[in-house]
Amino acid sequence: MSWNGMSAAGWLWLGLLGPFLFTTGPILVALTAGLVAAALGCQLDEGNIHACPQLGIDLGGVLYFFGMFGWFTLITIPFGGIGFLVWLGFAVVLLVRRLRRSEPA
Repeated sequence: MSWNGMSAAGWLWLGLLGPFLFTTGPILVALTAGLVAAALGCQLDEGNIHACPQLGIDLGGVLYFFGMFGWFTLITIPFGGIGFLVWLGFAVVLLVRRLRRSEPA
């Protein structure tokens, strides 16, 4: 994939990836921590740090830390929504510019 030959629409869709990952990143981290805890047979909740010994290492604190990332979505969802509205504004401007530049049928 050539970065120099990418069209404006390609850059526009690539630009949507940033706000999407910013918005969904914390919840994906929290879900991944839950999946890891479930796969290891450990208890993960918001109340306490539970021991999760694996190969001589207690992963309970790390899993708890990453599990709490879910609360960070209370901040990232509004900012992600604003980022999406900015992206939508750019999309509308590019569409209007393209329609004005094209020949009428």
